[in-house]
Parts: sequence; C-alpha cells; structure tokens
Amino acid sequence: MKVQLLVFVSLLAYYVKAQDVLETNPPSIKWSQINTKNFRILFPKGFDEQGQRMANTLEHIHEAEARSLGSLPGKLSVILQNQSSTSNGFVSILPRRSEFYTMPSQDYNFIGTNDWLNTLAAHEYRHVVQYAHANRGFNRLAYYLFGATTLAGLSQAAAPSWFWEGDAVATETAFTHSGRGKIPNFALAFKTNILEGREFNYHKQYLRSYKHFIPDHYVLGYHMVGYLRKRTNDPEIWGKVTSHAWNVPFIPFAFSNAIKKESNLYVTGLYREMVKDLKQEWKEQLDKKTLTAFTNVTERKGPAYTDYQYPQVLADGRVIAMRSGIGDIAQFVTIDKNKTKIFTPGFINDSGMLSAHGSTIVWNEYGYDPRWLVKNYSLIKAYSLKTRKRYIIGGKKERYGSAAISPDETKIVAVRTDTDYKTQLVILSFPEGKILKTFPNEENHFYSMPRWSDDSNKIVILKTSSEGKALVIMNEADGSEQIILPYGQENFGYPVLYKNHLFFNSPVNGVDNIYAMDLHTKARYQVTESKYGAFNASITPDGRTIYYNDQTRNGLDVVSIPYDTTNWKRFSAESTPQIYEQLLVEQEGRETLLDSVPRITHPVTKYSKLRGLINPYTWGFYVNNALTEANIGITSQDLLSTTRVDVGYNFDIYERVSAWRAAVTYQGIFPIIDVSASIANRSVNEGSASFYDTLQTPVSVTTRDVKFEWREKNLQAGVRIPLVLTSSRYSTQLSFGNSVGLTNVSDFKNNIDTIDSRIIPTGEGRSYFFRDYVDQGNLLYNTFNVSASRLLKQSPRDINSKWGQAFNFWYYNTPYGGDYDGQQFSFTGILYLPGLFKHHSLWGYWAYQKTRIVNERDNYIFRNRIPFPRGYSASRFQDFYAFSVNYTMPVWYPDVALGPVVNIQRLRTNLFMDYGFGDNKSFNQSLRYNSIGIEASVDINVLRFLPQLDIGVRYSYGISPSVTKLEFLIGTLNF
Repeated sequence: MKVQLLVFVSLLAYYVKAQDVLETNPPSIKWSQINTKNFRILFPKGFDEQGQRMANTLEHIHEAEARSLGSLPGKLSVILQNQSSTSNGFVSILPRRSEFYTMPSQDYNFIGTNDWLNTLAAHEYRHVVQYAHANRGFNRLAYYLFGATTLAGLSQAAAPSWFWEGDAVATETAFTHSGRGKIPNFALAFKTNILEGREFNYHKQYLRSYKHFIPDHYVLGYHMVGYLRKRTNDPEIWGKVTSHAWNVPFIPFAFSNAIKKESNLYVTGLYREMVKDLKQEWKEQLDKKTLTAFTNVTERKGPAYTDYQYPQVLADGRVIAMRSGIGDIAQFVTIDKNKTKIFTPGFINDSGMLSAHGSTIVWNEYGYDPRWLVKNYSLIKAYSLKTRKRYIIGGKKERYGSAAISPDETKIVAVRTDTDYKTQLVILSFPEGKILKTFPNEENHFYSMPRWSDDSNKIVILKTSSEGKALVIMNEADGSEQIILPYGQENFGYPVLYKNHLFFNSPVNGVDNIYAMDLHTKARYQVTESKYGAFNASITPDGRTIYYNDQTRNGLDVVSIPYDTTNWKRFSAESTPQIYEQLLVEQEGRETLLDSVPRITHPVTKYSKLRGLINPYTWGFYVNNALTEANIGITSQDLLSTTRVDVGYNFDIYERVSAWRAAVTYQGIFPIIDVSASIANRSVNEGSASFYDTLQTPVSVTTRDVKFEWREKNLQAGVRIPLVLTSSRYSTQLSFGNSVGLTNVSDFKNNIDTIDSRIIPTGEGRSYFFRDYVDQGNLLYNTFNVSASRLLKQSPRDINSKWGQAFNFWYYNTPYGGDYDGQQFSFTGILYLPGLFKHHSLWGYWAYQKTRIVNERDNYIFRNRIPFPRGYSASRFQDFYAFSVNYTMPVWYPDVALGPVVNIQRLRTNLFMDYGFGDNKSFNQSLRYNSIGIEASVDINVLRFLPQLDIGVRYSYGISPSVTKLEFLIGTLNF
C-alpha cells in the first residue's frame, strides 16, 4: 500500500510530460458507479457485490477514521481495480482518487486475519483524511492558486513519508482485528536491529542505507506515531503536530519544530527516546525466554543482510531455499558451503511460501499484459532439477497464488482468485497443467497457503471468513474438511502436514514460533522458542529432522533440530500484544468498527468515460522541474487514466520569450495518440560552436554573439506503442512510434546580417551556415523511433544491471514536402556485463549516426541523438561513430549525516574511455576523438527528504584532440 505522490523539496510543482505511459485498463472493460453522500465507487461491470460492500464500508468508517485528525474529506472517487494480480492500493490527488487493487495477498504476514478490501479501506482512507487535514493555512492558498500538484508537493515536503504511512498503519491497527501493527513479522527486522546493538541514528533509520538492511518507513512511522501517542496519551497529538507543519510548509524542518512545540523534543530526540522505550520493553520480553538449541546450517559468506527463506528438502537430501537480500536478487540456492545457485526466477509474487519435492520447485511469479499496465497475472512456475526445464503451469493469463507440488510430483494445488473477488482451490496436473479438480466455495471463504500431506492424499489450508481464520485439512478425494484450529483472530500461517503432526507458524505469544498439532490426541505443542522469530518448518522424508528459518542480525538463517516430540513444550496461551497495539485500540475505541457495516443496496449506474474525460487537477502558475519554464495553465487527467490534457501560457526562462501551448495524450486504445501544438516567440543566443562555412570547411570559430529571433508555430501528432514483454528474470520493454510535425517560422532574423538570416559573415572572407535552424518557411518532418531493453533485475546495492542489453533507433526525414529537406538515422546500443567483484559493472555502448549534410540552402540538420565522447563539444558530421567502455563500482557506504542538511549514503565511481570518429565523405574531411576520464558521484538525501539525489563531478582528459575538462553532474531523484 502506498501514497502515490510526487515529493518536492521546494515550492516547485511537477510538470507532467505527455510521453508518460499511464496505468490504464483495456478499453473492453465497461464501468459502473455507485454514488453515496461521501463517495463515488467506480468498478468494472459485474463487480457490483464488492462495489456495494465498499460503498457501505467507506461511508461507515468516514467519520471514525477522521476523528483523531479532525478533518472530514470531501466526496472522493474510489476505483476498484479487478484486473491486476498485485495486492496493493494507493491514494493520489493527481487527480484526486483512491485505487484499490482487489486481488488479496496470499502472505499471512501481510493480510493477517482481515478481509483484504477492509484492510485497504482502513489504510487508504486514512491517507484521504491526511490530505484533507493538509489543505490548510499556506497549503490551502497554494491549492487555490496552483491546484493539486502544488498541494501534494507542499504536503509531502512538510511531513516526512514515515508519518503518512505510519499514521495509516496505526489506523488500520486500531480499527481492524489484524492490522500490521498487530503482526510481529511487521517489526521483525527493526526489533532485531535494536536488540543486536544496531541503534542507528534517525537519518539512517528513515533514509535507509546500502550498508545495512533498514526496514522501510512504514515500520519506522508506525512506531514513531505510536510512541508519541503513548508519551502524550493524546490520540489527537499528530493532528496538532501536522496542523503546525502544514500551516507553514515553506519553513525548513517545520515538522520537527512542530513536534518540539507539542512534546519538547525535536524529531531526532523523539526517535532516540522511542528506541530506548522499545529496547527496554523488547528486552524484558526476551529475558523471560528459554531459547531452543539448534544447528545453524546456513554458513554465511559475508555480513551483508541476506534472507534464506522457505527451506525445502529434496529427494537427494539437499536443502534449498530462496536467497534474497540487500546485495542479492531472489534466487533458489542450495544450503551448503558454496550456496550453489539452482535457478533465478522472474519477478516473484511472494505468497509467503515455497514448495519443493523430489527434484521440482514450484512458486508464483507475475505475468504481464504487453500493453495494459493495470492488467497483470499471477502464474504458477516450476523448475525441474532433473530435466533443467522451466514450466508455466496452467496458462500465461491466470491468477494463481500459493502453489504447492505433491510429494509424488504429479499434481499441484493452488488458489485461484478470479476477477469477481472469489477464490477457489484448484488441482492441476504436473507438468501438463490440466485442471483436474476445482473445489466448490459457495460461501466465498478466502483460501491461502495450501500444501499437500506427505502421502499426497490430503491438503492443509488456511481458511478465512468474517469470523476470522481457521486451519483446515481437506480430503482431496471428496473435498470434505476437518477444522483443526477453529475460526478466530490468531494469525497462524505456513501449515505443513507430516504424518500425524500439523506444523504451522504462529505469533500467539508475541513472537513468531513453530507449533504442532497432534492429530490423534488433539494436543498442541510449541516446537521452537526463538529469540526474534522462527518460521517455515520443513520435514525430511525420513522424519528425523526439522529444518526451519530463524531470524538473526544478518537475516533469516536455515537451522535444524531433531524431530523429537519429547523436546516440545505443551502449549499454553499467553497472548502478548505488540507494542502500542492496545494503546491505539483503546484510544480509538472502535476495534470492531468493520464488524458492523450496514448492508444498504445503492443504485448502480453506468459510468461514462466520455463525460469524465476532462478532469482538471492543476492550474494557475507553476514552474517545471527543470527550472527552464514558467507556466500559467491547466492540467487535466481523467479518473481512469486514459486522457491527459495540458493547456496554457508558457514563458521560457532561458530564452525569455513566451508561448501558447496545448498537448493531449489519449491512451485508452492500443496505440497511444499524442497531439501537441504551440505558438511561440523564440530567441536564441549562439556563442562558441563548430559550424560548416559556405565553402564546406569544418572549423571551430567564435562568432560575434549571434542572436536569432523568430516567431514559430508548431503542430505535432503521432502514435506510439509501449510494450512490456517481461517473462523471466529479465525486465524486457519494447516501444515504437511515429509522429509527423510541422514547424512554421516567420520573422526570422539575426543581429548581424539581415540578407540571409542563417548565414553569418565573420569578416574574414568566410561565412557560417546555421543548418539546424528553420528561417522563413515550413519544416514538415517525420520521426520514427524504436527502443528496447532487456535487463536483469537488480538488488538494492546494484548500480547497473549485471546482464543486459538496450538499444534506441531514431529516423528523421522530410518526405512530405515543405521548404526544407533533411534526413538522419541514429542508433545506440548498450551492453551490460558483470564486473570483477559483486556490484561492479562493465558496460559500454556503440553508436552510429548518419546525417544528410549538403551544400544546399534548404538543408536542415535534425538534433543529435547519440552520445558524444566526453570532454568535447558536439560537432555534426555526415557519418559519426561512437564507442565507449565504462567500469562502474561502489567505493564506500559512509552513512554520514551532515546535520539535517545532507545525508550521504554511497560514494561510487565510473572509469571511462570514449572514442568517436566523424567523417564528411562528400568534403573529404574527418576527425577522431579519444578521451579517458573518471566520474565520482555520491547518493545523498537533502533536507531529510526520502527521494535520493545523485550528484558528482567528471574529469575528462582528451587524448586526441588534446583537451581537459571538469564538469559537475546532477543526476536524478530516485524514489
């Protein structure tokens, strides 16, 4: 769950570019709506049951969720997205809406015992309340003047991301039976770090690190929000803090000052006090434990935080696990000294489990619709160690979760969720993928995490209803069920059935441990007593050993204990709430709020896409993020993200001229249609540059500060097709498009020569021809582009993809007539290879550009599209070849904060060698370029903002021609 916002470090608003690909549904989907007093619920036709339920749920929680912040939001549009297999949701005011992705997660440590849509409603609606509360003081004035984009930027600038998400997690914890604040796994890494002596400072804990694993800002935020509410015993304390901050968002560190005003502590002091409080409480709990003795079989290679999750025992006795971490992408490996890699899966839809028997591994992985970003799939993937083949089981356009293979390797059981929010248990043949059986589920209970018994005749599964969660054994032959643990709010998971014992994870005593039910005696036992958490039991086929995960300071290890029932402890329930859980529940006083939602039937009407096409959300004056343009205008985007319109008046800060502009992108059909138009005054100063004179002799000269002025009308229209082709561990994209443009220029003049305004005399018997300008007349052009990339997925520490390829092809010409003639072909190809050490990257590019340059008055040169050797100014040639070799590597992870101003996370460097060759065959002229150099950059956070900025310097030494150059580099914001 996320707040989909753009974060800014000033009053600058973000100018959305027309070339973005919007997250859109297929046009075949018809939409319905329900209108209530405070909500408009949009949903695909046929999704009425959940539409009605969410209309009632949101109206029911409307006032209760807003009470502690004291701001009731206005009417909100909520879109129920049923085409995605992603379990998520977001709130945005660009334009104002919330979207619920309705496929429930299979991971019990994420969904708990709650209904998925109820969890989304509780969490996401709190973000809506936050925005209503943020629209105050200076923020409100800015909203009236500039619209939602500026309000979003100022609101995010004045309150850190941890507050937005931490406050929402606290709300879901207070109002539901199983919000994340009640799930120990949510705080597992945070708790481990603190008790292991890793009491990082506030900046590192919030802004995170490449050196150590730091849980995300949801975790920090929940504990910060909970602690201040505990310290002050005031459920409305954060409403008071944010009121101060959002009244004056332009004041640096307004949020920290507001906390100081209410608690006499700045944010860093509040954090230190919170850590002290948590450490004391967690240590007191730990001191009461007698820990299980186990054998650690992981044998780690280094200190980098790495999880070895879901251990499974193969037929040959090998233990495998899924390795992932701060420096590792997800891979299946053997648990031995060498950590032998077995297979690298694609982009995993993590259901909180893995299944392997014999020589076969089964898991779930995302599948992608090539064009529609909202539509994706959850597939069953399998890999055979015997045949070394990968399988897709059951089809490429399915919505399966929690797949498990039978011990005899002939069947797979999985949960299928359809687009109507209904789940079914399905059995498929392996490897054919034929559906053998589908079990009825008329009451639509939520099934998750199925697994076979050791004799392949029974299935153990989690079953969730409005009464809570139950642990059930199902007979495969007739579908009959036996409830082993009754419905309730105990958040157990990962069931494993072996002989007469049913193993499962449970946090019932405050820490996740492994428990077992004796199916003969009905007695329950505690198998492990872990320091931080024990999970995911796996039993060897001979029944002698239990492998499982145990949390350590450097991640989840695989450990083993004997299968000895005499070492198990008879279960006694000692319900231990999580820190701040009871406090939040008591302060809100409505834990059962979602148990009493009314069942009003609201009228359902058709939603017209055309009527909602124009939906302005930003207006007035704003400056684009490149600081090159100031605008007065309106930006519109419809709720279903098919159409974006941008119109207004534009002032170019660099040229100091103005323009009227309009741009429309329509993305509701397969090809994206882009249209833009502008009427502008233009003014450009030319200084030192390389040109061709009328005798076609290439020389570098310094002109006499030539200034060009003209009036320009521009019209461009095109289509493009962006495709997502990812089907493995490589992220694969392909995009191609074509556009036609007309540029009409009048009143073209320069400040030196009024006879021929593109040819400038130098006073030396020569004149210089500016070929990349249109003077009096029309340039009618065509542009065709193809780009593609195939990049191996990356770990957080990777700077570049370890393996990958990318290319970009451009073709410009003037086939439709007009007053100018030009043609250009450009190609750039990039190759990424592994470096000598982990996270090092050897990469390079090869580029070629062919441009039509002739001694004719109507010759026009299109802008350069390929990289030029670093250290030199770009010159234009009929043929130009470029080649580059780079070696990129991390140097240091300092984690140094210079007060609240700058936080330095990583220093990295790039060594390069560039080569270029330009040739003008028609004029018998050529020139070679050869440079080497070094780039050094740092990844930093500025003014405690979570988005990361990379800045640096480049030193280039030109070997031929000889030149040296020092440049400052400003990179991109990484969200």
